[in-house]
Amino acid sequence: MKTNLRILTERPHLRNPSLTVLMKLSVDGHFDQSRFEKALRTLKDVHPLLYSSIFIDDDGEAFYQENAVQQLELHCRKREHPDQWLEVAESENKKPFNCEKGPLIRFFVFYGETNFDILVAAQHLLGDGDAIARLVWDVVYVYTGNKLPTQEQRLLSNKNDFPPHAKLAFPVKVLIGSLNKMWNKGKQPRFGETEFQDMFNQYHQLTDIALTYLTINKAEMNDLYNACKAHGLTINDAIVTAFIRAMQERHIHNKKMTVGIPINIRKQVSFSPDRCLGNFASAITVAYKYDSKKDFWQNAGLVKKRIRSKMESTQAQWLLLNTYASMNPLLIDAMYFAAYGECQDKAAKKAASILSVDTPSSTAISNLGRLNFNCRIGSYGIRDWVFFPPKAPGSYLVLGVATLHDTMQIGFSFDRKIISSVVVEDIKSKMLSLLLY
Repeated sequence: MKTNLRILTERPHLRNPSLTVLMKLSVDGHFDQSRFEKALRTLKDVHPLLYSSIFIDDDGEAFYQENAVQQLELHCRKREHPDQWLEVAESENKKPFNCEKGPLIRFFVFYGETNFDILVAAQHLLGDGDAIARLVWDVVYVYTGNKLPTQEQRLLSNKNDFPPHAKLAFPVKVLIGSLNKMWNKGKQPRFGETEFQDMFNQYHQLTDIALTYLTINKAEMNDLYNACKAHGLTINDAIVTAFIRAMQERHIHNKKMTVGIPINIRKQVSFSPDRCLGNFASAITVAYKYDSKKDFWQNAGLVKKRIRSKMESTQAQWLLLNTYASMNPLLIDAMYFAAYGECQDKAAKKAASILSVDTPSSTAISNLGRLNFNCRIGSYGIRDWVFFPPKAPGSYLVLGVATLHDTMQIGFSFDRKIISSVVVEDIKSKMLSLLLY
């Protein structure tokens, strides 16, 4: 049965040309392709959104069509070398999804004699990092012969699902209202899949998205945890501070830096998302200039205060989602075409500028935290979980952090045309030296 679910806060993901979530994990155990295919089919009942496509009605509203896709895309290859998955992941950034046809996800398996790597490339519409991580674990869980309960898919479909204090500040409300009014007075162009494919290709001619990652092992994580605990900080406070310091030293030359930090808002909505796919994340921004006269931990304490200040404000946490929920959905689509396609609409161009869609000038750190998944499922073991959040058009370097079984992996997704691989490797080394020594 097909069910249509309204897209509200996910609308900016629909026509975004750079919004692929990449996730990889390794599994110790034998790989059987037919059993893996069966697991994916079984999950159709557990995650109805997994087999969805997107439908846009005459009014421009977009909807997920549950179970509209008959078969998911799965590619199985014998592993030729350890980083084969990374090469494929990098190439996946340059391949668009046809959202109106589906599916919104692609699976890859690279298998050896006694273990295999699973790589998932998902359109952000399907879910945020936490949702995709849960999905990947569910795949392994069902593959190993276990069952999961069916569930109803829930989404943020209207503002009534927002917390009572999640209101737009008056100046922002006026600004969004003026954009909508300007849009309504114009020609209100609409863009379909053909136009999106053209715009997607134009965008990726302007960029060169690369991937790399670093690992902090169990012993190093224990030392980092103890150091953070001694200074009254979280590991995320330390990571953000180390990133700011490394960037100021190697790339932005001691200027104040702004970092976007995605946040999980599942506990704030009016219902329980439970194990659902979908996007239940917003973001805050933190601006800070590292003070070289203070030591690392003193700087981290100041970064912590800035993060806590934003996190204590419901309005700040929901600013991003509230902004897009208040915009005309067709205007949201059009601003990407104004930035990277053929759209000349004034409202779309202004929206692209205000929301920094047309200027890759920001950075972000998306930390999934400790993944509380069982790493041993029967005779199978899960390890080496790597997460690459999308390097969206407004950013040039984005970090994805995932910790599994006391081992942390930090993925770096970056535009080589703005920041070189050499500089990113220097940033990785500097961050490690700050966090561990």
